[in-house]
Amino acid sequence: MHPERSQGSLLFLTSCPIAWGGSEELWAGAATILAGRGFRIHAGRSEPMRWGRRHPRWLALQNGGIGIGRFNVSQWDRAVVDAFNRFCPEWMSRAVWLARDYRLALLARLCRPQLAVISQGGTYDGMEYVWLPKICQLAGIPYVIICQKSAETEWPDDRLRDFKRKFFQNAERVFFVSEHNRLVTSQQMAMDFPHGDVVRNPYMAGTEGPLPWPDVTGDDTLRLACVGRMWPKEKGQDLLLNVLARERWRHRPVEVNFYGEGPMGRGLEEMKNYLKLERVHFRGFVQDISEVWRTHHALVLASRAEGLPLAQVEAMMCGRPAIMTIAGGSAEILVEGETGFIAEAQTVEALDAAMERAWQRRGDWKSIGLRAAESVRKLIPENPCEVFAEKLAQIHDAVVQRRNLNKT
Repeated sequence: MHPERSQGSLLFLTSCPIAWGGSEELWAGAATILAGRGFRIHAGRSEPMRWGRRHPRWLALQNGGIGIGRFNVSQWDRAVVDAFNRFCPEWMSRAVWLARDYRLALLARLCRPQLAVISQGGTYDGMEYVWLPKICQLAGIPYVIICQKSAETEWPDDRLRDFKRKFFQNAERVFFVSEHNRLVTSQQMAMDFPHGDVVRNPYMAGTEGPLPWPDVTGDDTLRLACVGRMWPKEKGQDLLLNVLARERWRHRPVEVNFYGEGPMGRGLEEMKNYLKLERVHFRGFVQDISEVWRTHHALVLASRAEGLPLAQVEAMMCGRPAIMTIAGGSAEILVEGETGFIAEAQTVEALDAAMERAWQRRGDWKSIGLRAAESVRKLIPENPCEVFAEKLAQIHDAVVQRRNLNKT
């Protein structure tokens, strides 16, 4: 049990470029838990808040007593800075940029937080157009950073490298969602993270245990689900379509259903039609992912960049084997041939080979799925948001204690 408290205060800042994404669930869940414990919570975005204010998840946070919108990057903030960057001398552009940052720092201070939580969908996006760590430093607010995804192809520009390294060094804690993310960031920044920690994202399926194996009475078709945003740059759906276009997969009783939305969904569907893949379907977004796993036998992911794939965690929780490329922390929770199948590269050939290994052992998929469900529960906490909230509460208390000591 945690005693209710009213003196604590946290400000959650997200750099998510869309109204809501999977990277938001961890901080939002922790914020809700801390608000329930009596902390005063505010939340804001580095994108204009009006873009997300009407989203059901933001409304739910507001209805749960979390202050929304006091920290707000307006469209004018962006338009004015962009105009000065394009048409004015550099010294004038820097002056306008700095004035904008001080205004945002004042908004942050008005929330009166004792700790800020900066959530990034990637590793550096909270340090791009709006430098959220710098805002916190100008406001005198200690902060922690969440890095939801690291990619070997996304390097920080040399001109800003030293700034970003200092942002990491000055953080109270830097949270990653996989060891892979921590390793990649350490190499790109050429620094260790003694104050780094690995946390897990909340999952929405399999909470009650593995689901019954799909009934295939009278139908020998194996159904694979590819779950993820329609964003082939990172999710690699084009790799999977190219594998399925190979002759042997065209003639096997395998159906692949894509679930998710995104700005490139129509293009991927047109690619599927161009390749004449009759057993491939795009099903759109589904609210309850458990319903997908009631009718599908395995997950297939061709990701090029990940943190720790939530789709993989949820499939394994539901008792389904995962067939996937090695990306992010995917291999950290999967054992080749025992709980799933890993392609050792993000290529058509490697994915094809992994899918072929899985095909040759299709009679074992049910037992592999059960082992996956058992093993993943040893690696992912039952309530990741609760774990993260507790970590934040401890950091918050340490910051307050340090500040009180400095006053004496």
